[in-house]
Order: sequence, then structure tokens, then C-alpha cells
Amino acid sequence: MLLIEKVLVLKSCEIFQNTPESDLIELAAILEEIYLEEGKLVFSKGDTGNCMYFIYSGSVKIHDGEHVLALLGENEIVGELSILDSETRSASATIAEESILLKLEQEPFYEIIMNNADILKGILKTLCRRLRIINKKSTTMANTNPLI
Repeated sequence: MLLIEKVLVLKSCEIFQNTPESDLIELAAILEEIYLEEGKLVFSKGDTGNCMYFIYSGSVKIHDGEHVLALLGENEIVGELSILDSETRSASATIAEESILLKLEQEPFYEIIMNNADILKGILKTLCRRLRIINKKSTTMANTNPLI
């Protein structure tokens, strides 16, 4: 994949929509392309995380055992919490259909965000949006299934 293609992938992700293409070139240069077949495990719940993935094509199922938490598709990110804190993965990720992922390792990412706050802002906005969705689901579940 050409560098310009990687920049376009990043630009199409929600977290980088407001980041100038010129700022994404350095980030795109360190992305590793990974081709995975359906059913392949990307990472397991409890694994130590030190990277995140951009979904270039295909889809990834986020799950805790058999319980599916999300199905993520093109231009979405997977594992963004681990790139920030290196804690264990909170869920597993499995390829739902043949996919191409772009892997971003933690250390090079840290070096880039030290010089570009827009990239960090984008990740934080995405995390906040996902937390709000989970919070809304939890509130809805609590309201429909009150404890007796």
C-alpha cells in the first residue's frame, strides 16, 4: 500500500478527520499492513496491549467470550485504549470477514503525538464517544431490567 493510500485511510477515520494530511504523513509511514482471514484472532481479552489497528477493509468482531460487544468495519479503529495505557485488553477481537488492518505501535505513536496534539484529541474524542454509547446502553438496560 502506498503512503498516500495510508494517509487517505487515516483521514477517513473519525479520529483524524480534522487533522491536516501533512500531519498524517509521519503517522502513515509507521503503519504496518496486516492481512487476516475470517476467524483469525487479532488479540484476546487479558492480553497486554501496546498497539491499535485501523480497519482498511473487512470487519472485526469485538467480543467477550460468545457475547458480541461490537462489529467494527472499514475506517474504524480497534484497540485504541491499549495504545494509551498498555493495560490488558478489555475484550477479544476476531476477524469477522477477510480484512486488511493497519497496525500502529505504541512507542512511535507517543513520539508523534508529542508533536501533534490534534491526533491525540481525535483519539480522546473517539474514546469519549464510545464510552457515552456504552453508558447509554447500560442506562437503558438498567431501566428496562430493574433489580428487585
